[in-house]
Amino acid sequence: MAVKQIVAVIALAFLARAAHAQTNRDGDRTQGQVTFGFDAQDFSTGRSSSVGSIDAAVRLLPRWTLEAVATGGVYFGERFGGGASYVTLKPDAKTYLTAGGSRNSDTNSTAEWSASFEAGRTLYRSDRNAIRRQSPIRALETDLNVSERGYHLSPSINILLVNPTVVVYLPRDWVLTLRAGAIRTTLAGASSWTPSGGAKLNVPLTRRLSVWPAVSFDSELSNVLQINNVSSREFGAGVHFWLTRSTSASAYYFRVLYGANHLASDSYGVSYALRF
Repeated sequence: MAVKQIVAVIALAFLARAAHAQTNRDGDRTQGQVTFGFDAQDFSTGRSSSVGSIDAAVRLLPRWTLEAVATGGVYFGERFGGGASYVTLKPDAKTYLTAGGSRNSDTNSTAEWSASFEAGRTLYRSDRNAIRRQSPIRALETDLNVSERGYHLSPSINILLVNPTVVVYLPRDWVLTLRAGAIRTTLAGASSWTPSGGAKLNVPLTRRLSVWPAVSFDSELSNVLQINNVSSREFGAGVHFWLTRSTSASAYYFRVLYGANHLASDSYGVSYALRF
C-alpha cells in the first residue's frame, strides 16, 4: 500500500484531549470524563473508513490524570481494534506534561503502535480585575507535541510528527489555535521531511453553543487521520453544544483535497461527553 494511503487511529493536535478538558459548562473542575465517539472518512475512489472510540479520563490526584482509550472499526475493508493510555501531570497551574502510547492490531492501513509526549505552558494571563483598559489578549499558551508511529508493513514505515502550537485566548471567550510543524516519513531507512500547519478559531455563539472553523495543510484535523507524503489541504468546521451542565455533544465535517491523482475525501464525526 502506498504511503499516501496509510491511516492512523489516535486523535492528536487540534481536537482537545479529555485529560485537558475536565470542566463542566460553568468551568468548574470535574473528577473525570467519558467520551463516546464515531469518526468516518469517505474517499472519492469509493473506499471508506469508520472508527468507534471510548475515551475515559480520571483525575487520580490533584496533579495527576490517567486516560484510557479503546478504538475499533474498519479501515479499507480491514477490521481492527486497539487501545491507548496516557498520563498527565500538572506540576503547577500554568504547566502540563502528557506522555503515553497506543497499540493496535496488525493491518495494512492502521498504525501498529504509537508513542507521544506533549508539554504546554501558559505564558501570559491578563488581569481581569485591572482598572486599566482590558487587554485584547486574555491569555497566551504554547504547546509542543512529539509523536512517533510504526506500521506493520514491508518495507518498514515510521512517521514522526512534531507539532508546536500557540493558543491565543481572546475576549468573549474566542480561542485562536495556530500550529506549524513538520512530518518525517521514514521508509526502508530513508527519511524525508514535509511541513505541516493549520489554524482553528473557536467562536461561542451562546452559553451552550460554539462553532469552530479550521483549515490545515499536510496535517491532521480529525480522529480519522491521513498521514501522507503528498500535498493535502483540509478545510471544514465543527460544532459543540452543552446538553446539560455536565454533558455535551460535538460534530465536525472536513473536506480533504490531495495533490496526487485528484484524490479527495470527506471526513466527519460525532461525539458525546459525560463529566462526573
